[in-house]
Amino acid sequence: MFQPAWNFLGLPGDKASPEGARGWLLPVPYESTTSYGAGTREGPAAIIAASRQVELYDRDSGCEPAMRYGVHTMNPLAILQKSPDAMVRLIEEAVRGILCGNPKPEVLAVLGGEHTISAGVARGIARVLPKGSLVCVQIDAHADLRDEYEGSPFSHACAARRILDVCPVFQIGIRNISEGEESFRKKRRDVKTVFAEEATSPRGAFLKDLAKFVNGKNVFLTVDLDGLDPSIMPSVGTPEPGGVTWERMLDVIRVVSGNAEGVPVFDVVELAPIPGLRAPDFLAARLVYKIFTSVLMRPQAKKG
Repeated sequence: MFQPAWNFLGLPGDKASPEGARGWLLPVPYESTTSYGAGTREGPAAIIAASRQVELYDRDSGCEPAMRYGVHTMNPLAILQKSPDAMVRLIEEAVRGILCGNPKPEVLAVLGGEHTISAGVARGIARVLPKGSLVCVQIDAHADLRDEYEGSPFSHACAARRILDVCPVFQIGIRNISEGEESFRKKRRDVKTVFAEEATSPRGAFLKDLAKFVNGKNVFLTVDLDGLDPSIMPSVGTPEPGGVTWERMLDVIRVVSGNAEGVPVFDVVELAPIPGLRAPDFLAARLVYKIFTSVLMRPQAKKG
């Protein structure tokens, strides 16, 4: 008589409890520093709502993966509007606490919100893992390498720069970068940038470099949805022409999950829902499910 539970994928209680789920999902509906289109604070709720319409059966796996590993949907993180750096500290503590808790997830997904949240996520992971074991793979239209933007070092435009404070970054799909960011990027050995023309090439030559970058490392995968082509993902604050296709996104996910030591945390950020346009919300929900499945159903994870 009742609709599915209001959680990611509408999973039944035994597959959505902290004790019964290997994947956990943390919504962080934070928006403060957006500088063009707004609405990312509505992103997490839109992804969860759309996910309840996602078919659980996965043809690549030949089963309903979520019914095997389970996903626990946490309550949204409280929002601090005091300052972006205060919010980043709160996210850092929350992620660290979740990863050190009992029970705890094998894989934590964080839903944004603006890309600022990724700085806190990266800091939280770094406090839990051995030093030098963490790297970040960033899918994005923008380099996000500014040291500060509009007076804040924790602007959404500084996300990758703040992640670089704790680990190396491999960027994919970049097609908008400032002169200062380009100068900074060229001087650093801990940031690798794959621009959109290379990322979208049918050859996909960069995937070999990506495999080497993540090999033997724990990966924080951060997906800014504007990294996708706006023809399939228009619901973002700052859309850019060109971009990664759905198929190339799946290529990246497979390479990361297949070669990394682990993917303990990933985030999907910057969905700004457009009323009446459901396809982008559904794409984001499918993407979160695909990442969970690729990581939790790989051979190493199954054995674990």
